[in-house]
Amino acid sequence: MTTNVVAARQSTTAREIGARLLMGDFNGLPVIDNNAKVIGIVTAIDILRAIRQGKNLDSIRAIDIMTRNPLVVKQDTEVKEIIDIILQKAIILVPVVNDEHKLIGLVSRLDILQQNLNEKFVTIGERSGLSEANSPAKPALMR
Repeated sequence: MTTNVVAARQSTTAREIGARLLMGDFNGLPVIDNNAKVIGIVTAIDILRAIRQGKNLDSIRAIDIMTRNPLVVKQDTEVKEIIDIILQKAIILVPVVNDEHKLIGLVSRLDILQQNLNEKFVTIGERSGLSEANSPAKPALMR
């Protein structure tokens, strides 16, 4: 579980969320209300959908594009149960809440993989962005 969680408010713009996803190198953010209760999730897919539909990312808010009432788990939920949720619902992350239903963490696909797999790979090169994607023979970091 990741406990250092970045969350969006319902009024956060799609552009702000997209920028935060890029800065944090993750694929989704929980959306919380004023009491830190999870009310939704915005993922990179939601941002891409808004871009594809020609929406103005500065005027679209989290509340407009989020998946509402996402599945959440408690801190003592078994990893196998979380894996089942991720697989059955085809989701990338599950918010973790306390007994008052306030956000305390996230469990993502990568969290589970990192916990269960030993890394036996070596990374060579630099990470490249979309603008460098067409550069010939430039090694890129693969995650």
